[in-house]
Amino acid sequence: MKVPTNIPDLRRAVRSVGFRLGVRKLKKLNRNVIVFTTHKAGSMVLHRVLREICESNNISYYSPNQNPDKQLPFDRIFNGEDFIAKRNGCFGPLRFFVPSATLKSANIIIHLRDPRDVLTSMFFSYCFMHPGETAANTGHRKKVAEAGIDKFVLDLSDENFTGYDGDYGTGGQYGKYIGNVRDRYLTYLREIIGKPNTVLLSYEEMVLDFPTWLKKFLRTFELNDSDATYGFVRSKLDIQDDVTRSGRRRDATSEKPGAEDVRSHKRKATPGDYKEKLRPETISELNRRFSEVLDALGYSSPQYETNRIPLLKQAVN
Repeated sequence: MKVPTNIPDLRRAVRSVGFRLGVRKLKKLNRNVIVFTTHKAGSMVLHRVLREICESNNISYYSPNQNPDKQLPFDRIFNGEDFIAKRNGCFGPLRFFVPSATLKSANIIIHLRDPRDVLTSMFFSYCFMHPGETAANTGHRKKVAEAGIDKFVLDLSDENFTGYDGDYGTGGQYGKYIGNVRDRYLTYLREIIGKPNTVLLSYEEMVLDFPTWLKKFLRTFELNDSDATYGFVRSKLDIQDDVTRSGRRRDATSEKPGAEDVRSHKRKATPGDYKEKLRPETISELNRRFSEVLDALGYSSPQYETNRIPLLKQAVN
């Protein structure tokens, strides 16, 4: 563990230890912070960022990735309980839309990834990577792998998604509430994106320009010392450097482009992976199905083709 050498970082480290031990005075936010995303869009990185922000600023943090007393009870939420409205703090990463009366007044971040890459990554999670009742690459998971990625991504974006057993990193556990992958994006367009209290961020900027992404992310918290929190989080995480080092390792070992371990949780982060994995006719069909989403989120823009970071539209009517 790196020992802080300056007073602000030392104070944050002390508060973080106190937070983990349950010995701290929690800060009451003027407005709740709610962070929405999807599966396979770096949600565990979001969790780590949120945890560091909340621990260093003594903010209550409720997350699917927290201990049971701080988890969100999705079954109860989908059956009418407004869990978020009854509490103060930060909530996320929520990998699908959940209703709450506080959505009109909360500060909201929505962090999304190109849905074509999301579907591609889901295939590897479902078949090879994610833990679950059926071991990876056995039983029905092996049958899905043998049927191929093209069938999978098309099925997960239409009514056939209900034919897939288990979750395995796809959100299937709550499928009857959240729909298929296309439904989830359209719900975000309808319910969240374009609202005046919503900040839209991209997975692609997170992995290619983490410092810029983090500064935008932090503004939503309205912290008095956001610069100090930025430095604290950056000392814990550097996603951009991780991606850059991965790229150098691939070049140094003369691996073919796209070479990877399909069973590794950190499989491949760079945008546009779907172009290497899917047939042209599959890509064309996904482009048709997601045309409204791709246009609204900047994934059909020339800038995305050139820079691999979408030009986000903050107002979608």
